[in-house]
Amino acid sequence: MALGETKKCPSSEVGVMKNKRVDNMTLKHALMAAATAMTAFGVAGVAPASAEPVLIKQVPPEYPRGAERRKLEGTVDVAFEVSDSGEVQNITVVAESMPGVFDKAAIEAVEQWKFEQGNPGKGEITIAFAL
Repeated sequence: MALGETKKCPSSEVGVMKNKRVDNMTLKHALMAAATAMTAFGVAGVAPASAEPVLIKQVPPEYPRGAERRKLEGTVDVAFEVSDSGEVQNITVVAESMPGVFDKAAIEAVEQWKFEQGNPGKGEITIAFAL
């Protein structure tokens, strides 16, 4: 892979990790993907007491290849809105430990998340990138 390319972290949906190995994926990559299965609304797939959005599809971020080669780790705090149709909208980076390194991967992952229809709302999550 060339500098700047990414590789997919192990896939997970609604907090359940699939047993897949991608290239030389480490246990820490797998744990990072599992950690991102928690949402700003509570545990994925568990309906909270109020009518908040419920995550039904969670896509883990891809670890930026350049960051992996340089052994960089960091976090990105992302805020977003969930539409009535369950789509994620208006994603913004609230904070990041390493500006410009992990933000694109975090946004691209959250863009693919899906929530149950009929429960619009707002959320914020910290996505950790750890080797």
